[in-house]
Amino acid sequence: MADDERKRPADAVDLTKDASPEKKQKVALADIAKELVCPITQELPIRPVTAEDGKIYEEKAIREWWSKKDGEPTSPSTGAVIGTKLLPAPQARNMIETLVKSGAIEGEIAEAWTKKLETEKKVKELLAKAEGGDGNAMYNLGLWYEGGSNGLPKDVVQARSWYERSAAADDPMGMARFGEFLLAGHSGPVEMPLGLVIVTEAATLGSDLAAIRLGESFLRGDDGLPKDLARARYWLKKVVDGECEIKHVDDAAKAYAAKLLEELDSKQALLEHFRKLGGAGD
Repeated sequence: MADDERKRPADAVDLTKDASPEKKQKVALADIAKELVCPITQELPIRPVTAEDGKIYEEKAIREWWSKKDGEPTSPSTGAVIGTKLLPAPQARNMIETLVKSGAIEGEIAEAWTKKLETEKKVKELLAKAEGGDGNAMYNLGLWYEGGSNGLPKDVVQARSWYERSAAADDPMGMARFGEFLLAGHSGPVEMPLGLVIVTEAATLGSDLAAIRLGESFLRGDDGLPKDLARARYWLKKVVDGECEIKHVDDAAKAYAAKLLEELDSKQALLEHFRKLGGAGD
């Protein structure tokens, strides 16, 4: 027995020793792919960047990592303090795409990356429509930025900007959301008069979101509006009865509108009760 064979540990088995060249190549490519996996998401990055620790990350993931940490930014891989400069890694992106398309990387990790690629394509297509003047596309981009969905970072400033552009394009949904931002002062100054004008226009055009806002404002006497139960009932009932032509609120918001309408009915019943008492006293 040769000396090197006697010295080799029992568990040091070369799994590719008797494998075909194709198998050896596949194993080698799979090892390369492991080096491209983002340490945070444990997935192949769709927008890879190189951090100052020399590791490749998904850009959105490492930015979110730093935003949630107190103190100086650290490396997700080593824990060492590093700067926040990130360099795009297009070579890594090209390598990942080649490995996935060639079948060198298979299974869930490849399927997840392909799905992210499809999402990226969807974002590009929507952005092209928005840049082309499509108000509804602008509104949806605002939603995606506001929620940090479809691979986009959570960015309320960007959301407000797209809602504003959507409102300028006369999209009722964008108008309703931008009006909400103006009234609440999200990522910008409170602009009450303009917010009320835009929300009212959106409600008139059929937005159920805007109708809920107006109904609540008249019910509470908020947003510079007086308490007006008749106007509150008008707008809330349109939502509850499904009469708004443009429906873009979820079931929870519809339930909230119904709750407000019940509250309004209770107030009116109480007022009527006191009126009757006053009349009897006369």
